[in-house]
Amino acid sequence: MSSGLVSSNTPQNQSYRILFVCSDLEDVTLANSFGNNGDILYLGKDLPDDRSPLSDILYLSKYDEIWIPDLNVQWTEGGRLSEGEIGALTEYVQSGGVLVIGLNTYTQSWSRKLDALLGVRVLRLESPIEDGEDLDIVFNERVYPYNDTYQAVIIRPEGAKVIARYRNGNPAITLNSYGSGVAVLMTFNPVKAYVEGNPSFVDLYREVSSEALKERKNPPTISNTKKTLILLKRVILHPITLGLLVFILLEILAYLGLMPLGLTVFFAAPFIPFWGIIKRRKRCTSVLEIISMMRGVTLSELSNEMGEKVRRLKFCIAILKLKRKISILDISRLGGRDYLITLHGLESEGVAAWAVEMYPRLMERIALHPGVTILDLARSSNMPPYEVLQLLREMSRYGVVEIRKMPFDYEVYSTRALLRWFEV
Repeated sequence: MSSGLVSSNTPQNQSYRILFVCSDLEDVTLANSFGNNGDILYLGKDLPDDRSPLSDILYLSKYDEIWIPDLNVQWTEGGRLSEGEIGALTEYVQSGGVLVIGLNTYTQSWSRKLDALLGVRVLRLESPIEDGEDLDIVFNERVYPYNDTYQAVIIRPEGAKVIARYRNGNPAITLNSYGSGVAVLMTFNPVKAYVEGNPSFVDLYREVSSEALKERKNPPTISNTKKTLILLKRVILHPITLGLLVFILLEILAYLGLMPLGLTVFFAAPFIPFWGIIKRRKRCTSVLEIISMMRGVTLSELSNEMGEKVRRLKFCIAILKLKRKISILDISRLGGRDYLITLHGLESEGVAAWAVEMYPRLMERIALHPGVTILDLARSSNMPPYEVLQLLREMSRYGVVEIRKMPFDYEVYSTRALLRWFEV
């Protein structure tokens, strides 16, 4: 809803937009007393709106006035005004907006920044147990009876102008020029005063509203540069954008070989469609040639053969893996501390080639003595039988050896993948 508040002190046909921040039905009743003059941001715990606009300067700057008459933490989703919200409201006033707050909003969201914005200093809270005339409000020589039991806050103006007082002389309404805008403090409860007290208070509020609008220098104005920076910040900090930036960063780290090999393979996948234009294509061809020649080579051995650091080879290995040219095997259970790289589909030959180099005596005895037992292999290789059995079981998974169970032992036979290394 757009507002249409017209003041006798402002040009006719001039419309103003007002935002009412409400936390219960009484606040809404006050907002509706302005007719169609305001939008409502409802923060009641029963069915709250999104509260984030209170810290959004671009949203706030759409309004000429913002009223937060009774932000009671007991009924408000999110509680008191946060430091970020007070900062945004301060920026809003500084840019030319009018902010009007009441007793509970001020006392329950008090901060030094809020005092600076309002141009006042809090002294004490008056909580009479009986109604009297001391807190009746005098504005433009008219008296508005106020129920003292609704409380009032006693303040000392420090730059703010007092435009209404209580009968006892204390400030009832202050107006502080801040930047290009105006901040108004009603030291009483403006909602209770209208809803449960005197409906004529709405006339007082309209006049205060008009005076504040007259005092401001210009409507809320945000420069195009600042708008652009705010929007850019929102785009950058959006979860989707942040996720995309993190993904791009990980892609770069993968391309540079600064990630573990398994993660490098994962993040190399998006590069496959652009393989034809990737500069490392020639290096990858050399990697494939060495693997083809050696059948099975560890990452560190490949690094030594090519004379390049391991990290410079990871990306090529990942691409070749994704193109199903090679296989990457974790040989930690075979006693290795590295990855073994083999041709795809020839994993058994690669593991056999590595095993012949890693365990030469053991592999030779298996190849030249078909049916040799685990106990014989353990004695000849000076290894515990259990370790020999565990090692050969892992090799059998890759098709390097074949293990057959006997009543009290196991017989071990070499496969073609292992035997070829001992043929004359």
